[in-house]
Amino acid sequence: MSSLILAASSAVADSIIDEPDDYASNKTETVLSEKSYLETVLFHNPDSEPVAIEDIQVLELEEDVCLPFEISKYLPKNFNPLKGKDDLDWSKITLIELEEDVNLGFDTRNYLPKHFNPYKGMLKPSTYIK
Repeated sequence: MSSLILAASSAVADSIIDEPDDYASNKTETVLSEKSYLETVLFHNPDSEPVAIEDIQVLELEEDVCLPFEISKYLPKNFNPLKGKDDLDWSKITLIELEEDVNLGFDTRNYLPKHFNPYKGMLKPSTYIK
């Protein structure tokens, strides 16, 4: 049996096909090494003190989207993407909630305490803040 496993593993190891690395470039390797260095400094440096969340600054970059064609050729004349934005009358729209049947494959009552009530402790409808 062990000889079959050995023969199968050696056959698999010999049949590996080396494909050219499409993504290998000097720039990619530089970015990966910089990323690795920064991760090491930030997350694996035992000498550094924890950073407060308030001290972290998040920069949001807005990038222009440049499409290789003229968009106005494919839109109707006098197209306004914001037209009708505030014209929705939510009182006329009927929202439908679809209930999904969840089948866990076992009876959950066998795993809950006796006299379990999932609604115990919830506020009564009359006590909701309006």
